[in-house]
Amino acid sequence: MAANSATRIALWILAAVYALALPDGVQAQNRPITIPPATQITPAPTPPPENQAAPSPAPGSPATGIAPASRGLLPTSIQTVRDPEGSGIVIYGQLAGKADSALAVAAAIFAYSQAFDPIPAPLLAVADKNDRSAQVLFAATVRGATVLGIAVVVLNDTGGNVSVFYDYQDSFAAAFPRLQQALGPGLPDTGLTQMHLADGSQISIAPGWRVLGQGQGLVDLAAGQGEFMSLGDRIPVYAGPTTLTGLVAQGPCCDPVAALRTVFPQIAANAQRQGLPALVLTSIVGSAGAPASTGGQGALIMAATSVGGRPYSYLALAEPMDSFTDPWTLRLSGVMAPEPVFAADLPRLLAIWASYSANAQGLPERLKAAAQSIDVLKPMLQQSVDATQYRADGGWNNVIQAVVTHHGAAGNNLIDDSIARNLVDRLEKDSGGPWHVAPWPTR
Repeated sequence: MAANSATRIALWILAAVYALALPDGVQAQNRPITIPPATQITPAPTPPPENQAAPSPAPGSPATGIAPASRGLLPTSIQTVRDPEGSGIVIYGQLAGKADSALAVAAAIFAYSQAFDPIPAPLLAVADKNDRSAQVLFAATVRGATVLGIAVVVLNDTGGNVSVFYDYQDSFAAAFPRLQQALGPGLPDTGLTQMHLADGSQISIAPGWRVLGQGQGLVDLAAGQGEFMSLGDRIPVYAGPTTLTGLVAQGPCCDPVAALRTVFPQIAANAQRQGLPALVLTSIVGSAGAPASTGGQGALIMAATSVGGRPYSYLALAEPMDSFTDPWTLRLSGVMAPEPVFAADLPRLLAIWASYSANAQGLPERLKAAAQSIDVLKPMLQQSVDATQYRADGGWNNVIQAVVTHHGAAGNNLIDDSIARNLVDRLEKDSGGPWHVAPWPTR
């Protein structure tokens, strides 16, 4: 059975910090990748600790004194494509301004990321003659699990494009060509897998999602980047005074935005009294009418929240249901995630929500229409029709295979000159200009 409203709100908070405390019994290599895609290339609020180890230089290349580019150049809005058959992902976006060195931008991606345990170590860096394009194979660890990846930077007259491919070390060789294909004309499908629930309903979930609780017509789910989804909750709300003690939501019916403003803090306060991090509804960012399935007024509401001081985005469908007696009922469904994760993955989050078979009839259409009419959500819902410009070169396939075959741990020079030369030759052929193995910029 799913938990009551108080416990379910508490689960939102627990899900928010899930990525910071994974169960000891779970082996890292068996989990889906949980690197937060937006923090991978979005400016971090503070620089990495000064005592953090600097990246190793590329094989056969001396380190240079080139500093990472300004973190302010890194994308503030990104898109995510996932491996349809595995855990790998590629994230991509446009630079916020003009840069002089593609290698320096690649160094900035690593230096300002908080996604990896230490700063990633480059295994091989290549660049074109004028340092306007660069591609870097790197190794890193995430909570003790080794990952391999490729960072790609292409500069242009107005800014440039960046993309980062990564997966677990053992699966990156297989994932890389699939991710390349996924970036072809048109983006891949959402990659969801249908799950059957105890009440006979179904929901389609993405890799890494799990069910926290379920009941008749309701389900709670979470994923490893702090995402939480609660669908089908019914909260009794008293419009007048009551002698009940404990968790009692009180507020007038039946404006949906006002109802959320009133009820959310009351439930969150009860969760905090249980010793959980503070959950605060900081602002209503936007809303759109979504007529309730049972008649009456409903709204899709975009809100900004804070979980233990960390900024989260919360999208809720609030449907007040009046009655002739006290209490009235607020039907509430929604999804919450850290701001960058929410912005990068909103289409997939909505697809999971819409797939729930216990939703009221016509809800997927109402949900889509309402989301598209909220201004702040429009850029998150737009998907590029052709992301081929963010691809890494196909010549990396042989390099990746060589690293994996030779047990490519970070810091080992396992890429011999002939493999690197073959990659450079392929890049020159594909681009029509000279490329070279590049010395790695250091801090």
